[in-house]
Amino acid sequence: MQGPIVSFHPMIDADRHILLVSRRALGRADRLAVAGAAAVILPQTPRPDVYELVAGLGKPHFPRAGVALSLDGKVGNLRLLTALGLPHPASVAFAEVAAAVAAWRAGRPDVLALGRPVVVKGAGGGMGQNVFLVNDHDELSALTPQVQTHSLHGPRGLVLQRFIDGGGADLRVVLLGLRHEAYWRVAPSGQWRSNLSQGGQTLRDWRSADMAQGVALAQRLQRAAGLDMAGVDVLIPPGGQPLLLEINFYFGRGGLGGTASFLDLYLAAVGRWLAALGLDPGRARLCADD
Repeated sequence: MQGPIVSFHPMIDADRHILLVSRRALGRADRLAVAGAAAVILPQTPRPDVYELVAGLGKPHFPRAGVALSLDGKVGNLRLLTALGLPHPASVAFAEVAAAVAAWRAGRPDVLALGRPVVVKGAGGGMGQNVFLVNDHDELSALTPQVQTHSLHGPRGLVLQRFIDGGGADLRVVLLGLRHEAYWRVAPSGQWRSNLSQGGQTLRDWRSADMAQGVALAQRLQRAAGLDMAGVDVLIPPGGQPLLLEINFYFGRGGLGGTASFLDLYLAAVGRWLAALGLDPGRARLCADD
C-alpha cells in the first residue's frame, strides 16, 4: 500500500501530522495530503468536514466515525439500537420536554407502559449530568429548564426510559478496535447513578460471568454498527439478561487510568489496525512532550 500515513489526531504523530488548530478550515494542501495517503488516523470524534473528506476519498481510516457523527446522544442511541434490534430498556423518544409531558398527562400507552419511576435522558450532555429520575408528569415538567435537548452530532430531544434496577452497578465496555477494556461502575450507597463523576467506583474482578455476557453484547453492537471506538454502557440486572444503555463516542478516561493510559491504548489500537493493512505500526507514535 503506497503513500504516507496521515494523522489528524492531535496527540498521535505519523508520516504526516496535520493539526487543525483554532478550527482552521481545510485547505488544498490538506486535501492533497489525504488524497495521497495510504491510511488516515483520526481523533476520537473527528470534525465532520475532515471525516467527509477522508471517507469521501475512500481512504482507510481509524476510527470509523460515521455513526458517531450522525447518531450520537441519547435519542440517536435509541434510534440505532432500535434499528439494529439489540436489547435495551423500553424507551420512548420526544423532540421536546413539553411533548413528553403532554403524552404522559394524556395517558399515552407506550409512556404508561414504562412504569414508575421513569428515567429521563436529555439528548446531550454526559457524565450523568443530564439524566433524571421522575415519578409523574408534573416532576418531568419541572425539569424543563434543566433537560438539555441539544446534541452536537445527533438528533435533538429526550428519551423516557423504563427504570431497571441493576443492583447499583453497570458495566462500561470500552471498544478499542478489536480489543476492549471492561470494568464495573458501582454507585455510591443509596444512589442510582454509577457514573464516576457522580461518585461511582470501579471494579474489575467482580461478577465475571455477567461481565462476559455484557462484553459479548457490546461486541455484538460493535459488529452490527461498525464501531471502532466507543464506551458502551451495559446494564445487567441480577439474574437477568444484559441490556444496552448508552453508546458514548467521547467518554471519560478515569476508569482506564487517565488520559496518558488512554492514549497508550489508542495508539495500540491504531498499531493493530495499521498492521492489518500491511503497514508498519511503528510509523505512528505518540507526540513527544514539549
